[in-house]
Amino acid sequence: MTSTSKRQRLTAALFVLFFAILAGLTFFSSTLETMTLPKVITEKLTSKSLVHQVKGSGVLTPRKQVNLLNEAGSKIVKVHVKENDEVKKGQKLVTFDSSGLDEQIYQEETALKKQQLNREILEEDMLNALIGGDEQVIAKAERALELDNMDLAMAQRKLNKLRKEKADKQKLTAPFDGKITKITAEDSMNASQGGTILTLMDSGKGFEFSFAVDSENTALFEIGSKVSVRLAKDNKLVNGIIQEIKAASKENSEDSSDESSYKVVISVSDDGLQGGEQVSLDIKKESNEKGYVLSKKWIHKDTTGSYVYVVEEKKSSLGNTFNARKAYILTGDSTEDEVVAVSGLSPDDGIIIESSEPLQEGNRIRVY
Repeated sequence: MTSTSKRQRLTAALFVLFFAILAGLTFFSSTLETMTLPKVITEKLTSKSLVHQVKGSGVLTPRKQVNLLNEAGSKIVKVHVKENDEVKKGQKLVTFDSSGLDEQIYQEETALKKQQLNREILEEDMLNALIGGDEQVIAKAERALELDNMDLAMAQRKLNKLRKEKADKQKLTAPFDGKITKITAEDSMNASQGGTILTLMDSGKGFEFSFAVDSENTALFEIGSKVSVRLAKDNKLVNGIIQEIKAASKENSEDSSDESSYKVVISVSDDGLQGGEQVSLDIKKESNEKGYVLSKKWIHKDTTGSYVYVVEEKKSSLGNTFNARKAYILTGDSTEDEVVAVSGLSPDDGIIIESSEPLQEGNRIRVY
C-alpha cells in the first residue's frame, strides 16, 4: 500500500470521526438543552359527564314545637307529665294553685246569697204595696225590684267570670296531640309570670333539618321532591321531602360578603325518630351539557378568553420537539371544582395539567 492511499484512508477516517463527533456534540447539545426545558405533566381528554353533587348534614329538630307558659304566674301545684310522654289534645298537663281565686269566688257567692235574701224582702214590699193600692208605693217597690234585678245580673256575671277564670287558670292542657320534649318546672314551684313550664312537640308534623348550598346548586332541589336521608347512628335510610329553599340569613354569618348562599329545609318522617339525631344526604345529578370535563385548576384566562395549554408536537430529522400551545375554549356548566369545555378541544389533545415553570405560548417543553 502506497503512502498516498494511506493518507487517503486516514483522511477518510478523520472525516468520519469528525462528523461522528459533530453529530454527538449536536445530540449532546440538544439533550442538554432539552434537560433545561420546563417539565410538564399531561392528561388525555376523556369523555365523561359532569356530575353535580351536594352533601348536606344537620340535626333533626321538630317541625312544630311550642313553649307552654305560666301566663298568670300562679304557683304550680303539680306537673302531671314527664319528659318524652305522649299526650293528647286537651289532656291536663299542669295544675296551678287557685286559692286566690277560690277566695274571690267565695266572697262573690256570699254576696250573691245576701242579695237573693234581700230580694225576698223587696218582693214582700211589692206584695204589700199592691195590697195597699197606693200607686206611689207600688211604683217605688217596682223600681227597687228592677234595680235589684240589675244588681243580681251583674253579680251573677261577675261570679261566672271568676269561675271561668279559675277553670282556665287552674290547669294547663295540651293544645294538640304531641310529645313532651322538655320540662322546666316542678311540683310546688313558684314560677314567674310568662315563664316556660314545658315544651310540647307536635308529633304529627315530623322532624326537619337544614343546610346551606350555593346558588348554582339550587337547581338540584325541587320543593316537594323526595330524597333519601341517612341516620348517622345506624346508617339507616329514611324518607325526606324538600320543604323549602330560601336565601340564607346573614345575621349570624361570619362572611357577610357571601350573598349566594341558600338554605334548604328537609322534612323527615319515620316511626323510630326521637329528635336530635345526626343526619346527612348526598344528592348527585349529571349535567345535560356535552363536552370535555376539565378541572378548573387547569384553566387560565386572558383578555381573549379562557384557555388551557395543550402539547403541540413538531417532528424533524433531529428528533421530535414539543411546545406549549394555548387552546381557547368555550365553557359551560360547572361545579365547584370542574367545568365543561363545550368547544375548542379535540380528543387527541394532551392537556398540560402541571408544569415545573410558568408557561407561555410556544414554549418548548419536556413531556412526562
